[in-house]
Amino acid sequence: MSTPGVFVALFSVLLLGSCSSPADKRAGQCHPCTVSARAGPLLKQAQQMIAAKNYQGAAAKLDEAEAVQFNPDDAKVIDQFRRAIKVEASPP
Repeated sequence: MSTPGVFVALFSVLLLGSCSSPADKRAGQCHPCTVSARAGPLLKQAQQMIAAKNYQGAAAKLDEAEAVQFNPDDAKVIDQFRRAIKVEASPP
């Protein structure tokens, strides 16, 4: 799978994966992640930088997002983006 393909697959899992368990969901049910308004724009910029292979810049944006994270979904998305950078930046 190509590098962009890996990122798209990881990001799809991120959006479709379970981040936290709201009270109205049964165990095992998934829901999309909901990031806070403060972390969201920074995560979007990090996503764009990862796609452009600017991993150092993306890591810096994730550091900024980590400083303003508000809810558990923010932390989960930041962690998953860090994992995506690690996979993307590793040699084939």
